[in-house]
Order: sequence, then structure tokens, then C-alpha cells
Amino acid sequence: MNRILFVDDETKVLEGLRRMLRGLRRQWHMEFAEGGRQALRFLADAPFDVVVTDMRMPGMDGSELLAEVARLYPATVRIILSGQCDRATVLKAVGPAHQFLTKPCDSELLKTTVAKACQSRDRLANDSLRQLVSRTNAAPSLPDVYWKVLAELGAADASMQRVSDLIAQDVAMSAKVLQLTSSSFFGTPQRVSDPRRAASLFDLDTIRALFTSTDTFRSPFDVSETLEEQFIQAVVEHSLTVAQNAKAIAAAEHCEPGLVEDAYLAGMLHDLGVLVFADHLADRYSAYIHESQSQRTPIWTFEKSDFGVTHADVGGYLMALWALPDTIVDATIWHHSPSDSGDRSFTPLTAVHVADALTSDRFSRTVEADYAIDRPYLDRLGLIDRLDAWRALCQGVALLGA
Repeated sequence: MNRILFVDDETKVLEGLRRMLRGLRRQWHMEFAEGGRQALRFLADAPFDVVVTDMRMPGMDGSELLAEVARLYPATVRIILSGQCDRATVLKAVGPAHQFLTKPCDSELLKTTVAKACQSRDRLANDSLRQLVSRTNAAPSLPDVYWKVLAELGAADASMQRVSDLIAQDVAMSAKVLQLTSSSFFGTPQRVSDPRRAASLFDLDTIRALFTSTDTFRSPFDVSETLEEQFIQAVVEHSLTVAQNAKAIAAAEHCEPGLVEDAYLAGMLHDLGVLVFADHLADRYSAYIHESQSQRTPIWTFEKSDFGVTHADVGGYLMALWALPDTIVDATIWHHSPSDSGDRSFTPLTAVHVADALTSDRFSRTVEADYAIDRPYLDRLGLIDRLDAWRALCQGVALLGA
């Protein structure tokens, strides 16, 4: 049974939550703490899967509480449930909180948000990796893009359009702005699949504050020297190419525009877990790279052997924590093994799996050697005959990009 801790300094609010969630008491073990100090005492007595806290509380506010939770109980999912806050207050919450819900919150939205948080935890069986991913405020960005964004933000004629275009060139930055727009950190949550549009929803002052006064966006890649920047560059280039190929495949199947956009976004983010592994476990991941190259074996086989999960699981879990769309999360988790998904028709997963397998670049040649199409999956969908056309399409996109 999942354990959920609700925290607020107002007794009436806690009583309202207790009444609202009474019907779930057979599914969740729930505790209700009056303020941050009592919440920490509850946590010291027994672990909780999810903490949902108000932001404005005397003594210890929600951001301070969640920062302590992140430090002491890193595997716990951390959610803010608060009234409208000013920008300075929200900026304090961006780091320690995975998601932000605004009061008054629809009861079904609250229930769904907590339920999804519990489900995402259950999907990643390795507890040490759950802790590692839950502590991840941001994946590392490429130095060149990071410094270009800072330069643009510091320019007298800074343009949000130019900043958005730059952010869309970086996997980590794109994932982060999508987290902030998918939740209520800076207003009404929006379902956005285009990183450029997601970034453009912010004003320059907010983006500037996120870059300069928080750890929302990571400074240039700072890991062990054993993991070369060229590898990270290759991962990002691969991700952007897969995104273009996945979009082209979905468009060729005459999918609706929303699915085509989701295919692009899922392709861009499908290897986010590689960046998380590389960031937190640089030395070990460097060894994976060398073994993968020497044995011509996909890198995820070494991840699976060591951890029981792969970068696909890690990236999917991080996206689920950040409330990214389910279709993007699913496409990430199953992109190496789509037969294990519940697909019965063409989805963004289909486009990403095929695009990933057919994309030829520095990353795929050195790390994903001998990577195979899941033919039983395509057979199940009745799409195996489309493979040659998709291969030609991906080659055409590659030539166009060159």
C-alpha cells in the first residue's frame, strides 16, 4: 500500500483533504501533518512514497520542507499544493518540487496526480536509481548552447524567440521547460509537445531568473573527465535526428498533428536517461561505453545487467516525475522493447522505436551497434510492410540534414 503524507499549517485544509480522499483509504495509507516540523517527524518514523505540501507555512515553508525531504528521503516524490504564489516564491519551489498544483485543486486532478506518482515509482524497481533520479533537478546541458542562452539573456536586445530556439537545441533544457509548463509552477498547466512553444510561454525575466538564481538549468557538463563531452554531444545529436525521423514517419502515416508533434518530442527525449546515467555515474558509464564499443553490444544491455533497468526506464521515470505527457513517457520506457507495451496501433512509440533503430550517426554506430527492429511488434500492428518506406524516409532526412 502506498504511503502519502499531506502537509498544511491550516487544520481545516487538512480536514478537507481527509474528507476528499476518504474513498481511497483502502488504496493509500495517508497521514496529515500540521506544518513542516510535524511532517519531518512523520517521515522519521516511517518512509512515505509521496509528500504533498502547502507552500506558505510559518516556520518552515513548503520549499524548505521539500528540500529536507530531498536530502533525507531522496526517493520520495515531492509535490507542492498551494495557492497562487508570486514569482520569487515559485522560484524557491522549482528545485525541490517535482510538480506544483494550485489551490483550489480539483479533487480528481489531485487524486490522479498522486496515483500517477505512485505508479511511476512502482515502475522503477531499483531503489538506488529511484533515489538518484528523484534527486535530479536538471540534466546537464551542452556547454555551447548553455553559454549562448546566457549571452542572449544578457544582451540589450534579448529576444525570447532566439532564447526559445536555443533551448529547443538542447535535450536537458527542453525537458525542463516542459516540466515547468506541464505543471502549475508558472500558471495554468499546458499540454505542449514543442519545446520552442513551451519556452516561449515564459517571459525573459522569468527565464533569466531560472538561469541565474536557481539550479533549474545546469551549467556546462561537469562530470568525470573519463566521460568526454563528445559523447554527450553525440547523444544530443542522435536525439535530435531521431526526433526528426520520428516526426517524418508519423507524418508519412498521415497521423493527426498532435501525434506527429508527440513523435518529435518523444524522439528528442527518448535518451534523457543516458544523460542522467552519465551525469551521476560517469566513471561506470564510461566503462559501459568502452565495453559497448569493443563488444559491439548496445549500451543498455550493460545497464540492465548492473541495475535490472535501462536508461529507458530511468528517463521515463524522470519524465513521469515531471508530469510530462503519458505518451512521451511510454515511448521513452518502451523504445527498445515496444512488444512489451500495450500498443495495438501506431503511436509515438512506434515512430520513435523505428526512428531510433534506423538512425545512423556517431552515437548509433559506436554505442547502439547491432540494434534491431522489433519485428514482432510491427507484425502485431500490421505495419511490417512499411519498414522499407520508413528506412528510405530516414535516409532522406539524414541527407537533408547533411
